Amino acid sequence: MIEKQRHCRCGAIYHRTEAIAPSREIDSFECTACGTTLETWDSAWVPTYRLISSPTVKSTDDDGAHESDAACKAIPPQQT
Repeated sequence: MIEKQRHCRCGAIYHRTEAIAPSREIDSFECTACGTTLETWDSAWVPTYRLISSPTVKSTDDDGAHESDAACKAIPPQQT
């Protein structure tokens, strides 16, 4: 059995194992958080994914803006 971790672009982390199946399988695995296809296969070596860490969610301030948006608003414009 082969084991390793896979990271999705959304920040989710999966524990990935791979084992031999009785016959060839054609399938794919999509991230449960964002739906991105992390892997497709067509072989007897079949991966199994287990979510280790969900992606982090940006916090919002009282008016619903994201932290990064609030930081941008806090910077005064440069005077010319």
